[in-house]
Amino acid sequence: MFAFRWKIGFLMFLGILINYLDRVNISHTILLMSRDLILTPTQQGIVLSAFSWGYVLFMLPGGRLVDRFGPRAMSALSCATWSLFTGLIGVVSSFSGLVLLRVFLGVAEAPIFPGNAKVVRLWFPIEERGRATALFDVGSYVGASVAAPLVVFIMIGWGWRTAFLVCSIIGLAWSVVWYFYYRTPDEVSTSTTSKSRATDIGGDLRISWLSLLSNRTIVGMSFGFFCYNYLKSFFLTWFPSYLVSERGFTFIKVGVFSLIPPLCAVFGELFAGVITDMLIKRGTSVTLARKLPLCIGLLLSTSVVGAAFVETQVWVMVLLSISYASLIAASASIWAIPGDVAPSMHLVGSIGGIQNTFSNVAGIIAPIVTGSLYSLTGSFFLPLLISGLLCVMGALSYGFVVGELRPISFEREGETDSSVKN
Repeated sequence: MFAFRWKIGFLMFLGILINYLDRVNISHTILLMSRDLILTPTQQGIVLSAFSWGYVLFMLPGGRLVDRFGPRAMSALSCATWSLFTGLIGVVSSFSGLVLLRVFLGVAEAPIFPGNAKVVRLWFPIEERGRATALFDVGSYVGASVAAPLVVFIMIGWGWRTAFLVCSIIGLAWSVVWYFYYRTPDEVSTSTTSKSRATDIGGDLRISWLSLLSNRTIVGMSFGFFCYNYLKSFFLTWFPSYLVSERGFTFIKVGVFSLIPPLCAVFGELFAGVITDMLIKRGTSVTLARKLPLCIGLLLSTSVVGAAFVETQVWVMVLLSISYASLIAASASIWAIPGDVAPSMHLVGSIGGIQNTFSNVAGIIAPIVTGSLYSLTGSFFLPLLISGLLCVMGALSYGFVVGELRPISFEREGETDSSVKN
């Protein structure tokens, strides 16, 4: 069981790697694409934002569908569908068509993170969840790292359209492998210990959306995740353009140096995942073990503001790498928390979907605000400052609004569901 669940963890890592490869490839093609399609900076911001419109629109139902049909079917379907839309972007010929396909791409990708959060709760004991979460989530930063050289290499040799077609084929292959390999714990072994399976209460809890959305813990998680994702959106969308337009990097340099922050982020998150599991194993409360690396990471990520005050390209990359690594170190806790607070296995996807919905509202707002402010001021200073301030607010939300990390109790049919200890 130990070996099988970590093989599943590795498959989740590959799935998220592909997810982010298809999500951020446009940030490396946007300048050449804009020349072909004649896009203004504001239109570029809209294109970069459009993914999150669909992502937010479908995140809540996506989480529910994961709870209803399970992560095996939904993750495979999600990847196959987003891969199709990725390929279609390679043949688009208009601004409106590009925006529409990016919206559909966001819709298709919505179930994958709630699905992975549910897999972690299903398969991993609590003292392994930090590492398991870190493992699948670092796929996003490896994917962002791979995107830079892969997309730039293909784009220079065969054009930006070919880059999207190659990414599409990779995703379709993963969806087939996941569907035929993944199994639930019950399918693999009937003797799974209670330690490696989360305890459930009450089967399929019929908790209303209003109850979930009005819960203080979920509200705090959602706002904190919004603040986190505002800065993350800069790195996923405008970062290559920032290096070229404001810092004088060439396309070739971007293809090389833009690898550095995501790779630093990989080590930052894996380190945070090990730390949170180690603290739990040594008897530290789940609350402190999750919040400590999360809040410290958000506060250290404000070093992004310092990039506006240095002159050399080396110091720009140093500060941006520190910021990104610190920010992403928070992810190991962020995506483990839905499994910590869900009172039932049947609500992990829904709670993960709620926090990710609010998170990706930032993904809608941030690229447009950044593009508009850059158009008005000719500088990225204000966007970086806003991102830093929001990270401070996010740390405060996780630290003081989100309470103790334990299964939430809800009123149901006149009765209060009892809490369950992990």
